[in-house]
Amino acid sequence: MRISTVSKAAIIAVAAVVAIAPSAVAYDLTGQGSSAVGNFIEKCKTAYQTDTKDTFTYAATGSGDGRNAINAGTKDIGYSDGVHTTPAAGVFHIPAAIWPIGIAYNLNNSASKPLQLSVPTLAKIFSGKITRWNDPAIVADNQRVRSIPIYEVKNGKTVLDANNSPVVKSYRSLSVNMTMPDKPITVLYRTGSSGTTENFTKALAGAAPTVWTKAGNGTFSTANPTDISALAGTFQGFSSSATIAAGANSQKYSITYVEASYVAANPQLKIALVINNAGKTTSPDVAGATAMFAASDLDAATGIVTWKYDTTSPAAYLFTAPTYALVKSNYGDAAKAAAVKRQVEYMAFDCIKTVKTEPMIEITKTSDLGKAVIKLAAKIA
Repeated sequence: MRISTVSKAAIIAVAAVVAIAPSAVAYDLTGQGSSAVGNFIEKCKTAYQTDTKDTFTYAATGSGDGRNAINAGTKDIGYSDGVHTTPAAGVFHIPAAIWPIGIAYNLNNSASKPLQLSVPTLAKIFSGKITRWNDPAIVADNQRVRSIPIYEVKNGKTVLDANNSPVVKSYRSLSVNMTMPDKPITVLYRTGSSGTTENFTKALAGAAPTVWTKAGNGTFSTANPTDISALAGTFQGFSSSATIAAGANSQKYSITYVEASYVAANPQLKIALVINNAGKTTSPDVAGATAMFAASDLDAATGIVTWKYDTTSPAAYLFTAPTYALVKSNYGDAAKAAAVKRQVEYMAFDCIKTVKTEPMIEITKTSDLGKAVIKLAAKIA
């Protein structure tokens, strides 16, 4: 990870962080936006209220809604997985979470092992160029020997190298015999303005540009190099992370992209492994997301992450996303501003200590990312 305005240090540290001191006066905050972090915020709610004495009512309706809400002033905080390119005066970004996007699929339990898919194959599936599960490209990906990273662990923690990427101790080679069903693929995608869509399509465009020939953005239909309106039935839209995961769970032979924790609640779904630019088999987990983040750039002055989709880092999981807290430099109320600062810092530093089931990177206050969060949060007034 290259950081433009702070010194290079550990991005993801493993020491425990100091809890935020409870506030003297409770404050009721409201927020809206990213559905990808909806589970994370909901599962953290009780600990957050206990530790800060504040409450946070959050509507997980999508990143576009979060951007609109903070601009309009209808919510105290907006959360967006994509960069807000038209912020209202005084609105700025704080990177509060880093997480992997899972490629979730429903093969009607016809495959016992997880699929292995390359980025070009995924680009062809999601652009409608591959339409059946037994397509030769899917078969070829799954006939490839899997090269699975085994990470170095010390005292129960994954060891990081000088670039703050997990140290790969060795690779496990695995051959999996799979027979793909001769069934049509149904692609499920997010409607509206979605930060998950933005990060997913940007990764496809960045890592498979000869297939995904349009620039990624938050609207799947406009980011897609294919006119999906002509493929009704093959492509189906859903409004949030929860609804798209539930939709894929009930739609046999479907595939979608969603924050990985939503798969656990849907027993028909499995998550695909992704062959990265180094030819290694990676998973949508904390290690893969950490490696991708380490290979990318953080502008500490703006809080914005620039992903390096051409990285050949062997452990990098290419479909990794940020979630930004969209906040104001002037709330016109000192108590509200202090509560907003508490919420964002708790989201960044403390929720992961309680919500250990979510695949969010741990951020500590002593890491470069953590220092950037603290510096940016100090601007809330």
